[in-house]
Amino acid sequence: MLKAIIDVIRSEREAQGFNYEDFSAVSGLHRTTLGLYDRGERGPTVEAALSMAQALGVPLSELIRKAEDIVSKNSVCETFKNRREVPLDNFRNSDRLRAITGLSFETIRAAILDCYQTLDTIDAQLLAHGSAPIANLVELANLSSIIGNLVGAGLATASNGLYIRNRPHAYPDLVPQATGFGDLEIKVALEKNKPKGHLPKAGNYLTFRYVLCDDLALYEKGKENRGKRVFIWEVKVGTLTERDFDTSNTEGDSGKTAVINTDVFNAMPLIYFDSDLLPYSKKSLRYPGFN
Repeated sequence: MLKAIIDVIRSEREAQGFNYEDFSAVSGLHRTTLGLYDRGERGPTVEAALSMAQALGVPLSELIRKAEDIVSKNSVCETFKNRREVPLDNFRNSDRLRAITGLSFETIRAAILDCYQTLDTIDAQLLAHGSAPIANLVELANLSSIIGNLVGAGLATASNGLYIRNRPHAYPDLVPQATGFGDLEIKVALEKNKPKGHLPKAGNYLTFRYVLCDDLALYEKGKENRGKRVFIWEVKVGTLTERDFDTSNTEGDSGKTAVINTDVFNAMPLIYFDSDLLPYSKKSLRYPGFN
């Protein structure tokens, strides 16, 4: 596997026209060290592999997937790679996003891609140990929480100092560092579920809904057809009050559950929408909450 990773990095480096000297300059690694890697006399640390991936402008998770492909003799699915692109054509309502959060499409896109890269890297490590991917190891509620934390970290990084992350399990998820914008809370839900929390809290919200696709990046409705790869199909933004939540003490939940009211959620401006992943009966451009 280590040899395959080196082969993939070398192939990508040569394809981009880097010689040892140039690649050493952009990666921060000595050219002698690069030669040792290529000859198999030394293996790179995770930090070194990440430095080389960043120098190539390719996510480390993608390089790992290609290396796994070499080892397993399976072809990498081009559909899966393309679906990770998060096309800017799928975004809309930039004015509402900026007015409420100060963020851009590019910031949301970067956060989603960052989330994907981390999940794919985790899955690659699990695969190397013969384990199932993370989506098949944890409860879906915990998976939603993981996605929310990863997206939140990505948003803070890509916001260029506009927001910083709050401490874990604290409201709000993102704390503004510039005047004119309020606290920002992130909520994540699976498929058609409405985003929820333990208590209704007023403030600005970014909501993310996702589906679980198969290894071909294809989504099929039905619990029995859920795959193991996370793909976000919708992002919404809005400013909510406590009255915009429905609260209940549903059996099995830890205390009160505050779910965004259906009518309120449907009226929230749509920021990102992937029609190929729509978890509704009719895969059209419109669904409840499309606006």
